[in-house]
Amino acid sequence: MMQALWNNKPQRNLVVLAVATAIAVIAATIAVVNDESSVRANFTPHPLFENLENRLDRVDRIVYTVSRGMNGVMTIEMERDGKGKWVTPLRGGYPVSDALVKKALIGVGQMEAYEPRTANPEWHRNLGLLKPEDIGSAVRVEFFTGDERLAGLLVGKVPERAVDVKGEGLIYVRRDGEDESFLARGRLPLFKTVNEWLDSAFVDIPHENLARVTLWAGTERPVVLSRIQGEENFSIENLPEGRATRGAPVVNKVATAILDSGFDDVAPAATLDFPEESPKAIFETFDGLRLRMEMAGEGGALWAKFEAETDPALVSGDGDVASAGKRAEELNERLSAWTYKLPQDLGNQLTQTMDLLTREAGPADAATPMPGQEFP
Repeated sequence: MMQALWNNKPQRNLVVLAVATAIAVIAATIAVVNDESSVRANFTPHPLFENLENRLDRVDRIVYTVSRGMNGVMTIEMERDGKGKWVTPLRGGYPVSDALVKKALIGVGQMEAYEPRTANPEWHRNLGLLKPEDIGSAVRVEFFTGDERLAGLLVGKVPERAVDVKGEGLIYVRRDGEDESFLARGRLPLFKTVNEWLDSAFVDIPHENLARVTLWAGTERPVVLSRIQGEENFSIENLPEGRATRGAPVVNKVATAILDSGFDDVAPAATLDFPEESPKAIFETFDGLRLRMEMAGEGGALWAKFEAETDPALVSGDGDVASAGKRAEELNERLSAWTYKLPQDLGNQLTQTMDLLTREAGPADAATPMPGQEFP
């Protein structure tokens, strides 16, 4: 049979070609493996940006650039203001999170080229390293001091092997303007919207210090929720005759809603007008703090502005109004220059009416005392 195959010239040529191809593939595979082994054996991990870690205190502007697909790119800019605080001009100079900025600075400053990857631009997309201007998924991170760019980094995908043997994070990167890519060792925040970078501090009054909440303040039908110091549950202080509360869980959720919430967006206070008839809420504490809140907006998109003050008449027990005064100053410094977009659920809670918080009283309600009340 082998002789017959050999005498058949076309088939003989095919066999020879197949054998030659197999030998070539094996040889190429061996060469690539040997080449990669040689490169990796000779590659020494090193910082992506030499000596950047020692120059981080010079950084006064950070720019993140991300793709928005066919809508171009979005640029997130953060800078040091005149007081040395990190803010974003995209929100009129609102503070951004110092912790996140620190992670970004240290993350790039300490990022290490761990293993080399491709320098072929055609393979950048597979590593998530295509530039955002080219509708790529890479995030560009840049550090500046004045007009001088200290570092420019394109950050791509996280590989399946997301940590190295030391438990440190791994990610594909390349220096902006260079084709060589690396599997890098390090971590940094990669948030792609400006709101994710904002300082999240909001109305952080301690739960146990909140004494009274008045919704629809200044109207003919306010809703006053209050409690005795040391008690957990709020009650409706001005409960109408013939009505009963819908239960402590409902009332408590409304009273403390703002303490458990953040905000969706922020803008300078002068950006929005607040009509005189805007809904108002007042929050009062056992140690003498009063926080006034006005709301405005349409279609569930409520914005709010705040003003804090102290009132010695609010002090309960051994409370010290001096501490409340300091807290009022802190809240005014943080909140008064801004207007905040409220999450929809928070807006819904703070515009609850008496009708929504109560129901028609029944026979069983007459035998149930409200918190702080006793049977005659």
